[in-house]
Amino acid sequence: MKQFPTKGREKAAIFLVLAANIIVRFIWIGLMHPVQEADFQWYYDHAVELANNQGYNWFGQPTAYWPIGWPLFLSLIFRITGPSVIVGLVVNAILSTVIVWMIYVLTRRLFQNHAYALAASIAYTLLPSQIVWNSVLGSEELFTTLLLISLYLYVRAERFRALSFGVAIAGIVLGFAVDVRPIPLAFPLFVFLYEVMSGQSGTLKARFWPAIARAVTLFVGMLISVLPVTIRNRITMHHWVLVSTNGGTNLFQGIHTNGGYWWSYNPYVNPLLNIHNEVQKNAVGEHAALHYIEHHIGRTIVNGFIKIWDLYKDDLNANWYTFRVSPHVAGWLRPMDAVLTTAYFLFMVPAGIGLIYFWVRRIPGWRQAWLPFAFLLYNTCFFFFFPAWDRFRYPLMPLFAIFAGVGLVSIFREMKSDSLHRE
Repeated sequence: MKQFPTKGREKAAIFLVLAANIIVRFIWIGLMHPVQEADFQWYYDHAVELANNQGYNWFGQPTAYWPIGWPLFLSLIFRITGPSVIVGLVVNAILSTVIVWMIYVLTRRLFQNHAYALAASIAYTLLPSQIVWNSVLGSEELFTTLLLISLYLYVRAERFRALSFGVAIAGIVLGFAVDVRPIPLAFPLFVFLYEVMSGQSGTLKARFWPAIARAVTLFVGMLISVLPVTIRNRITMHHWVLVSTNGGTNLFQGIHTNGGYWWSYNPYVNPLLNIHNEVQKNAVGEHAALHYIEHHIGRTIVNGFIKIWDLYKDDLNANWYTFRVSPHVAGWLRPMDAVLTTAYFLFMVPAGIGLIYFWVRRIPGWRQAWLPFAFLLYNTCFFFFFPAWDRFRYPLMPLFAIFAGVGLVSIFREMKSDSLHRE
């Protein structure tokens, strides 16, 4: 029987995983391509307008309420293919497969271990919600792809140089992710903490200034990618808007909790109700939210933990916009909710074991693995103040997959070791 070299077998294994992903995802969107609703329809409509050189407008006025990154990216595809929801779904299916590839290469880079990397990519592949999401035109896939590429480039950058070109490139890519979703804007602060806490040599004081240099380099790289959007906003809207104008409104909506975007039609409760200028609305929302937080610290803390619970408690949102709006399978909504949430919790078991394992055992690569953990922590803390539900956990699942790979392999090795001892 022909023996394949180890590297050949490794390449064949990940190729099969990627091939399975693209085939299953294409079959899925061929079967399930529902009518787009809410912001998914909004993204499509505005991508079409951008492709037709009609600008980025809302109610006839230039807008930045939703970040321009995803509709702009989609519009570039539409300029080649023509507008089509199916084309957008195909793009997201391809991006999702790239995410699986990035999980593999990032995990391999972190731990220098093919088994961890392959297990991580397989674990993510078997998570059904990540396939169901391909039925809607969300920005999740593009954002997550850019995030993973940025983390990979950062890990590849020379660790012992305070000023690194690789870190700057990672920042530029992360800046493009910010153009899609502004969430990572403050992530360089956590990168600074990561660099200080995970340094391999020298005292804490000696690591301080190199950590600042790398965090600042990352942030400057981000600004390079964000600046064109900011300039566009200044020219068209006559205000300095970094990326989008929905931050203040969302922060205001986060002062209460209802598992979604809280809103009141009582003008005595909601000062944003009759404001139609989105820049003004953003400013008033931010002021009202900060005022509430300042005077209701206890309630804010309680609500913060409720929102984190909302972020992690289930895996339903993809189903809602796929099965509910598809009359021929609408009756499957509740059963599929149970399937996806059960699969999610089964996935999180090895992820949790992997997190504990890499921290306690300090396996090779454990220091660098603090970087994806830093983003997990950062993103979770972000939703302490902003509205949260499972959709906003999407970019975190590939990072949990990294640790799920570690967990699955460690479980297998422990079981194998116990079996040998019994023999």
